[in-house]
Amino acid sequence: MYDKLDFIQEKYEELSLKVSDPEIINDQAVWQKSMKDMSDMEPIVNKYREYKKATDELKSTKEMLNDNTMDEDFREMAKLELSELEERQESLS
Repeated sequence: MYDKLDFIQEKYEELSLKVSDPEIINDQAVWQKSMKDMSDMEPIVNKYREYKKATDELKSTKEMLNDNTMDEDFREMAKLELSELEERQESLS
């Protein structure tokens, strides 16, 4: 599943570059099709990026909690953040 999402994201980024190419802009049919394709992919790409960001933040927070030198107040804040991140990630799945 993630391979397919990575592929869609790469295709979206390629299209993003393509639609700013002056040659493509001059060919309105190709430009419009590329913009339509991008528009169709955008919600998927945005959700996937949000999911990846939440996953990265979750991993980082877990690593912080494994740091035994962290003071207790900071550890409590990290636990709250961890809980929020887990909920956010679950809602994005």
